[in-house]
Amino acid sequence: MAGLWEKLRGRIAKEHGAATALQRLFAAYPVHVPVQTVHRETFRDGREDAALAAFLRRREHRLAALLDYFAQRGITAAPLLDSATNGAAAAHAIDAWLTATLPRRPFSPVSGDPEPNPDVRAFRAADRGPAAGYYSFLDDLGLLEGEAIRRRDRRFDWAINHFPEQAEFESYGHICLIKPGTLEWAPVVLDLPLHLLSVCHAKMAPRGNASGHAFGEVLGGAVAGTFDPSGTLR
Repeated sequence: MAGLWEKLRGRIAKEHGAATALQRLFAAYPVHVPVQTVHRETFRDGREDAALAAFLRRREHRLAALLDYFAQRGITAAPLLDSATNGAAAAHAIDAWLTATLPRRPFSPVSGDPEPNPDVRAFRAADRGPAAGYYSFLDDLGLLEGEAIRRRDRRFDWAINHFPEQAEFESYGHICLIKPGTLEWAPVVLDLPLHLLSVCHAKMAPRGNASGHAFGEVLGGAVAGTFDPSGTLR
């Protein structure tokens, strides 16, 4: 029994160590509070407009903070915001850094991964606790990829997802990158911070990223015309 408890304590210590390493990695990252702190069903009476205006007002400041964070680590992310390039090299550099730097969770002999799914509720919370730096980084990383798409395809823009048919989706009531629908094609709704929460969580799995997803893949799809009925970017 003593040996079992020692193993359990060791596993808990490793899990705590991985969480602490993640907090240390983003300890100096500028923290911000998500703009949608009201119930997603209660966006009424101008609160949608106020939330979106706050998001757009902070956009350039947040992008500058993220680019500075990457620059301090030897990564030039600015080409992602230059519509004259495809941004692929910068996206690859960021994804490689994420893969090499994000701490992996300890292997569990019972389940393999002690935390197979990200904590979406904690990510969406107004009070993000010790993970606030990491979650703010993910928000800004999603903003960066979203802006990279928007600047290359102006049909996309930031808006709050209130499509009735998506009321059961996690992105409903949140600011997303949205391309309006047409007679041929349904609206495209991209919740990039939430997508990157899953991408980065997969990278921290005990045995690495088995999902195959990466930062920049949504941008690559947009550039390739994946979101168009014709398959070509207009």
